[in-house]
Amino acid sequence: MLYSSFRILCKFPAEVLFPSVTASSNRLRYLDWMRGLAALIMLQGHVMDGWVRPQDRSGEWFWCSQFLGGQPAPIFLFPVGVSLAIVLDRMRAKGVPVRDLTRKVLRRGCWILFLAYVFRIEQFLVWYPASDWSGVFRVDTLNCIAVCTTLVGLISVGFKSRRANIVAMAIATAGFVVATPLIYPLKSLPGFVLSYVNGNTHSSYFSLFPWAAFSLAGITFGYILVEAKQSIGEPEFFKRVAVFAICAYAVGRAMSLTSMFEYGFFDYSLTSPHYFLVRLGWILLIFYGAYLWSTYGMAAGWSPLISIGQASLVVYWLHIDIVYGRLFHGFVQALELSGAMLQLIWLAPLMLAAASVKPALAQVSQCFTMMRPSMIGVTTRRSLM
Repeated sequence: MLYSSFRILCKFPAEVLFPSVTASSNRLRYLDWMRGLAALIMLQGHVMDGWVRPQDRSGEWFWCSQFLGGQPAPIFLFPVGVSLAIVLDRMRAKGVPVRDLTRKVLRRGCWILFLAYVFRIEQFLVWYPASDWSGVFRVDTLNCIAVCTTLVGLISVGFKSRRANIVAMAIATAGFVVATPLIYPLKSLPGFVLSYVNGNTHSSYFSLFPWAAFSLAGITFGYILVEAKQSIGEPEFFKRVAVFAICAYAVGRAMSLTSMFEYGFFDYSLTSPHYFLVRLGWILLIFYGAYLWSTYGMAAGWSPLISIGQASLVVYWLHIDIVYGRLFHGFVQALELSGAMLQLIWLAPLMLAAASVKPALAQVSQCFTMMRPSMIGVTTRRSLM
């Protein structure tokens, strides 16, 4: 026991600074990898949006940065559905009743929504008295994740089998995509409710329409993944995912060549079915790439992207406080494009360090827990002498 504790202490610095995630065997590593990639893309997008000066915002590099910066939201929302499918399927396999499934979904959704409003209140207090109280009720990414978790989870709870869920979730996904241009101009609901339904004229809000479609697509994918792992296996499944991704992208691009799919409130990058398919294609290709990475031997060790992905909430909260907070307010739209890019040199490692704090503390606790029996043995022997 003492020898084992000594070996752990010998490995202590590396494991504390870069905690391994291999112990989390119930997690899909490629899912966390995907979240980590989305977090880094989001970081650069917000840095460029917040700190680049106006005269440098017309170039191709800035446009590319903002185009990429628009992708993390669907990349985050898609794994929300995948995770829900895996969790709910696992609970059903254990015979958990519908009541407990519902409670699980509501608890998870309400907790994220609570954090979303805590974050907004914190932002309000940081900028007080210059802050506007209406900003507390802004429907941002966390709000959207919370509402999508609740809505999609509750729909899924109503179906008992995987195949029923696959069919129902696929139909719901298509329904959301097709209905978005019709629902988006809706004005007949109370303002607060409307903000969550279609943004209430705020195109920057992350409302259910159009964003919930990505979580619905994610939960459909999640149930298919669970089913495929038991039938054809992950390697064959992800080959088919890659083919489907290319087809979805191609269909989306082809739909933009005609005006027959332009109806209701049409905005290509916001409400169009075309762009949903294009982005779905990109998401699935990223998913395929993440899976391929996870199959290599080197992927079994520590990964910065996985660490960031597992702490994406911390990374989101911290980087928003830095980029749009008071401490670095002097950088707001004041830096050259190259100067803003250089800030990522210290921001990205800071996000990684913040993401590693909790696993590091857990590793330290584990070290001392394993040392305690041997130390007790040493103390006992000394007392007997």
